[in-house]
Amino acid sequence: MKESPGGAFSFCEVKIQGYIMKFSIRTSYPENEKYNWFEAVRAYEEIGSVEVAFLDPELFLAVNEKDIIMPFERADVKASSIHFAQFNLSKLDLFLKVFSKTVRIAELLNCNHIVIHPSMGRYDQIRSFVNEKIDPVLKREGLYLCWETFESKRRIFGGINNMFEFCKNNNFHHICYDFSHVHKEQEEILGDIKENIDIIKIFHLSNRTQDSIKQHYPVYYTEEKAALDFDKVLSFLRKIKYKGHLVLEYLPQFHSQLLPDGMKLKNLYEE
Repeated sequence: MKESPGGAFSFCEVKIQGYIMKFSIRTSYPENEKYNWFEAVRAYEEIGSVEVAFLDPELFLAVNEKDIIMPFERADVKASSIHFAQFNLSKLDLFLKVFSKTVRIAELLNCNHIVIHPSMGRYDQIRSFVNEKIDPVLKREGLYLCWETFESKRRIFGGINNMFEFCKNNNFHHICYDFSHVHKEQEEILGDIKENIDIIKIFHLSNRTQDSIKQHYPVYYTEEKAALDFDKVLSFLRKIKYKGHLVLEYLPQFHSQLLPDGMKLKNLYEE
């Protein structure tokens, strides 16, 4: 287990030692400068942690690292995970640049989980690159790539089951299970979770309509028939003693519900 510069274990590492579910809120860095980053982070002090998300790789590379970490030095909020910028990972030069900067930010924020999308393409296109350039850094720094679940067979890994198998066989690769991206019945989802809980280190929490057309809706969405009963899902996770972070990720029109939903879940399920 890696220590922080001051000798204490990082927030992420300490929390996952015990049987503790911790809730967090996905918060996107304002690459377009349309809102105040400090206020966006401080808004979730009552929750206690946020996932720091980036979107555009070129804008991400242009941002000063000090600007990214500043709110965490001033507000009582921790980073539960870092969300990698999104692009085709077969662009290996860009992949390495974004990865290197993401690693520095993760270290500055004492966070050891990096969520990453499997982009379109085949894993064979990046296999040797990951083995030679990415995995040694993950091992040296005590970091983990958490691959976010997507069902499309056109993406790297070619589907969720292949993602599970890959992560079971690679120590520094885990799963971020996104409930809006997995279009299965609830009982099948619970089966997925039970079978693969040892490699699922992060959940992205949101609901979807039963036809899966509308995604990233609030967990307690009631205006239409929702696909998932999150009280049952979270009770199941507590029963099997899940230890890790559950990150609420809603569409922008539902962002006003992130804090009240997060507080409700925190009060009900954190121990």
